[in-house]
Amino acid sequence: MEAVVKGVSRVLGIVAAFAVVVLMVAIVIDVVFRRLTGRSLPSMVEVAETSLVAAIFLGLAWALVTGAHVAVTLLTDRLGPRANRVLGVVAWILCTGIGVWFTIGTGLRAMTSTGLGETRMGLVMWPLWPLRWIIVVGFAVLTAACVLNLVRALRGRELLGDTTVRPELGGVDEVDAPAPASAEKGA
Repeated sequence: MEAVVKGVSRVLGIVAAFAVVVLMVAIVIDVVFRRLTGRSLPSMVEVAETSLVAAIFLGLAWALVTGAHVAVTLLTDRLGPRANRVLGVVAWILCTGIGVWFTIGTGLRAMTSTGLGETRMGLVMWPLWPLRWIIVVGFAVLTAACVLNLVRALRGRELLGDTTVRPELGGVDEVDAPAPASAEKGA
């Protein structure tokens, strides 16, 4: 399961990165067209909105797997290993529960939206129901990654995306790292 979640997260991360490029291109085209003609190019706003949804939600799991989410260790740095492990398990139980809740909620909304053929009125009629499914997929894969981290936390294994440096695991703590040669010369 771990290889599948990592692989799917990577593919979705690549699609999310491509969506950022599409978003930038759509905005540039719209700005240039508006500057030349005085009006917006039909569907460019909708393309930008669609690619923004894809960039955000399809990149969530990849950010977790690679450790790109923001992590604050102010409290956990001051706790012992046992307390950190318990806190980690509790945190991953909460993350998994919230992920399941979001996935089910957005899934139900996506089914309703698909059944209604939901569209957005703008310069052009734009279908919204596919965007709702992008959100569901993003949350589902993120939730699967949370489940993996919950299992890893329960087993005392290193978490996916854990960027914490641990000397006991062979890492070098910043405090113990050798100073750069240029810093030594200036002293």
